[in-house]
Amino acid sequence: MFFRKKMTHMTVIFLVLVLALAWGCQKKAEEIPLDMPEETSGEVPMPAVPSKIMVPEEIAAKWKAVVLEVTDKDTNERSDYTMNIGETAPLGSTGLKVFVEAFLPSFQMAGEVFTSSSPDLNNPAAKTKITDEAGIELFNRWLFSLYPATHPFEHPRYAITLKDYVANE
Repeated sequence: MFFRKKMTHMTVIFLVLVLALAWGCQKKAEEIPLDMPEETSGEVPMPAVPSKIMVPEEIAAKWKAVVLEVTDKDTNERSDYTMNIGETAPLGSTGLKVFVEAFLPSFQMAGEVFTSSSPDLNNPAAKTKITDEAGIELFNRWLFSLYPATHPFEHPRYAITLKDYVANE
């Protein structure tokens, strides 16, 4: 009996403490002003986006082309196209042309520069520009072989991914 009364008293004390803490937290939350000062627009400044591509000489000397895989979404057929770095070429009969501006085997952003941290294939990426038959630019971004869903080429009929890389002999 004594033990049961002691447990009841302890339970009541515990509940009182929990309620007191909850009420205290609620009070503190009410004291925090939620309105922003009128002179603040609320816009957060965006960080600078890298704008230069620097391909180290040893990397430029090592790689000559990339292989792009084109999937026809209507037929589910896949075709591979070897595209030389620094050149524009058509993608078969798709009506699309690709210019591969650069290839970085270990893509990284360093300050305002896109570069490669190593000659190893840690994070391969190709900077590509894709245009349609009329020369209208459809895509001007990086394709990543390890992360194809990052900045994918959006087109109603074709999907294009970075599949492989061709070294100089």
